[in-house]
Amino acid sequence: MEIRQLQYFLMLCNELHFTEAAYKLGISQPTLSQQIRVLEDELGLPLFDRIGKKTVKTEAGNLLEHYALQIVQQLENAKNSIEDLTNMNTGHIRVAVLPSDLDYRLTSLLIDFHKEFPNTKVQVIPSIDILHKVLENEVDIGVGLAIQPDSRLIRIPFYTETYSLYVKKEHDLAEKAIILPGDLVNIPLVMYPKGFYGRDLIDTWCKNRDISIDTLMETGSATSLFQLVKEGIGATIQPSQLIESFQSLGIRAISIKDSPIRKLEMFYRKDKYLSQATKAFLQRMHTFFKVK
Repeated sequence: MEIRQLQYFLMLCNELHFTEAAYKLGISQPTLSQQIRVLEDELGLPLFDRIGKKTVKTEAGNLLEHYALQIVQQLENAKNSIEDLTNMNTGHIRVAVLPSDLDYRLTSLLIDFHKEFPNTKVQVIPSIDILHKVLENEVDIGVGLAIQPDSRLIRIPFYTETYSLYVKKEHDLAEKAIILPGDLVNIPLVMYPKGFYGRDLIDTWCKNRDISIDTLMETGSATSLFQLVKEGIGATIQPSQLIESFQSLGIRAISIKDSPIRKLEMFYRKDKYLSQATKAFLQRMHTFFKVK
């Protein structure tokens, strides 16, 4: 059994279509079929059933996929660790983060990180499906809301923050120090669309208090939301610490009594090798938010 054969096998597991898998592998369909037959002959069991035009994994196929993924991942870890040893401060870090407000706040951290690791490429990918991207190895690190315990992951809690109501400085409520949850019902709001973590968290918080909020406009950009607040279109409910970035727009943050709270954490796959640069990035994230 060769690594190349396992890679062919895993691609077919992913596509469940010989022609598509062969195309993505850059080989001919007969070559792929022949390599799968070699694997099946070696194991003594079929790995796929051909049912009409459909290809489905057998029980043996599912079992081999489980172990093949581990084998390929460990091989990748070995290559990365050796490269890390011989080419210090190089490589590529892929980080999935909550869209809009969290990725917006990472700019200063990225600048400082680049000064220490100038040859390391950092790719920040806004996503509302961070867990999937981490588990599917599409990114190295996920940064988002706290998730349920998962035996496949290492989880690092690093920050807890409250939410505030943001209004322009001329707003009738601008001088208030705190506002009650029930008072939000009558305030026109500009918010993220449903499906964004921040919006869903607030909707759940409102539901638990038997209140509902009214949105005039919805956008997925923190910058555009605060511009709308500046122009007096409406108020918005966002993490309290964002005032540091948008206070210059003439916007006030009003504390909300018993406000929504979000717990943030970083997480990555247990079986994934972390380069020295990646470990340094995790530590910098922890420190960056801790001092806020």
